[in-house]
Amino acid sequence: MKKSILSALMVCSIALTSAVLPIAAVADDYDKKIEQQDEIINGLKTKESEAASKLAAIESDMLSTATKIDELTDKKKTLKDEITTLYGEISDLNVRIQKREVQMRNQARDVQVSGTSTSYLDVILNSESISDAISRVQGISTLVKANNDLLEQQNSDKKDVEKKTKTVETQISVLETSTKELTAKQASLDTLKLEQEIAKNELESQRSTEESKKTEYVEQKAAAQKKLEEEQAKQAKQAEAQRKAEAEAAMKLAEAQAANPGLARTNMVEENGTTTTAPAAPTPEKPNGNNSGGGSSIGTGGVSEAKKRAAQIALNAVGQTNPTGWGQSGECIVAVQNWLNAAGIRFSPGGPHSGYTQSGAVQVSWSDVQVGDVVQYENALSPDAWLDGVHTVLVVGVNGSSVQIVESNNPAGSGYVSTTTGWTPSPYAANFRAVVWRFPG
Repeated sequence: MKKSILSALMVCSIALTSAVLPIAAVADDYDKKIEQQDEIINGLKTKESEAASKLAAIESDMLSTATKIDELTDKKKTLKDEITTLYGEISDLNVRIQKREVQMRNQARDVQVSGTSTSYLDVILNSESISDAISRVQGISTLVKANNDLLEQQNSDKKDVEKKTKTVETQISVLETSTKELTAKQASLDTLKLEQEIAKNELESQRSTEESKKTEYVEQKAAAQKKLEEEQAKQAKQAEAQRKAEAEAAMKLAEAQAANPGLARTNMVEENGTTTTAPAAPTPEKPNGNNSGGGSSIGTGGVSEAKKRAAQIALNAVGQTNPTGWGQSGECIVAVQNWLNAAGIRFSPGGPHSGYTQSGAVQVSWSDVQVGDVVQYENALSPDAWLDGVHTVLVVGVNGSSVQIVESNNPAGSGYVSTTTGWTPSPYAANFRAVVWRFPG
């Protein structure tokens, strides 16, 4: 029978060396990366929001400061107008003061305030008459009083000028100080705003970079899924074509062997076109009705012709060594699938558990085992997982309590097909169990 690669079939080497990464594992890997990117992006968005809030606060402070500067500018303008008016008043006061000083100097020459008694006496003595004396005394008194009034007004105006000048200078100083402080604050706010805008732009740039990475991961995930799905579809198509070809070849071989049961050797056509020969298994004796017999005979009472044919095909393969590895015909489950499919019994690709249920097989008790049944070692905790300890054998004979099986790839990696009589299930790995499956047909 032609040996080939059934790349879409699930295999059960005791030590699997290669496996196609399932889509779920690839998706989980990319989902994890995408989730990590989402966390990074959300963190950057939070920082962006904080930076935007700080920037808004700075801009609000800048607006408030600018408003205060405008108010001070208006006050300065108003004060300058007041100062201009005040300077005019001061100028007028200074003019009046100067005029009074001239007038007071002129009057001082005529009258000495400190020596009024002597002056009055001189006036009286020099008067021509009493009425003239009285008139002169009154004139002097009026002049002295006017001079004293001028002096008092002069002093008052000078104090007023000094006070107004000091007030103006104080107001100007306060405004200048406030303006300088606000201008400095405005400059500081300008710097803070610039720094905050730079920080915000950097965060936006980082977020854009991380979002680009996320997009790449999403695209890579989609591409990986598509590639794997295409590969699986390709493998399934190849497997189906190979199954049909091998089933047809096995059927022809079985027919030839049935027509000539004395055949001692079976020709095998290798993939490279060469022909080798392998010893055929002993031709089993015809079973009786109660599944009893001796040697390697097949007890087939109540067993369908298809299952008898599958058992014979398996026995004919004993002694062969086939390629092992993922999907290779030397693997235990692939070999059993080939033998059953060649006899017209459908055994679809699948897991160590799901492949049977998908093919319509049902579980039966070991005490009820019969020819054509398949014994599958599976993990009790993860029945459909390909773990170290998974193995598959085909029951080809039942002789009372003695069961004969054919298996491939035991020990693992050998690809050797062998038969054992008096076989009983004995899973060697922890948590493993033996399940007997019976196929329809």
